[in-house]
Amino acid sequence: MRIPPCLPIVLLALIPAAAGACRLRPMGIVGGAGRLGNVSVAFGEADDVLHPTAWQGPLRISTGDAPACTVSDEVSIVEAPVALGDGTLYVPTYSGSNNRLYAVDTKSCRVLWRSRPFHGPTRLRNNRLTIGGRQVVMDRQCRPAGTAGKGR
Repeated sequence: MRIPPCLPIVLLALIPAAAGACRLRPMGIVGGAGRLGNVSVAFGEADDVLHPTAWQGPLRISTGDAPACTVSDEVSIVEAPVALGDGTLYVPTYSGSNNRLYAVDTKSCRVLWRSRPFHGPTRLRNNRLTIGGRQVVMDRQCRPAGTAGKGR
């Protein structure tokens, strides 16, 4: 088998991009709270005590020893999957049939970005978020980079 001469160059060009790519991790929610590393989030009251699928908010985030902060009440009726990447918390919400995805700074609780309304699920697979079937593009710091509609 003969390797095309340009293949090693293409592979070498991809290594820095893969090494510096955003790494998203799912945040499990148990008893209305989630924790990943030094970031803890209280999600508020659940829709069902035994089998919750949504949390009312308001979200309260604490990072390390810093005082906790509260996220704007526009980020409410949260559903899974919630994801964390390099200090940015991705929070899917819904109201009626409209869904939105919010990017929240975990240190300040400031909403950095929100998607336009979309229909369909939010999915986290292979380190990528998709909303309504469209991939959310992120920079190396896990910040939204011109994605499925700049909502802010």
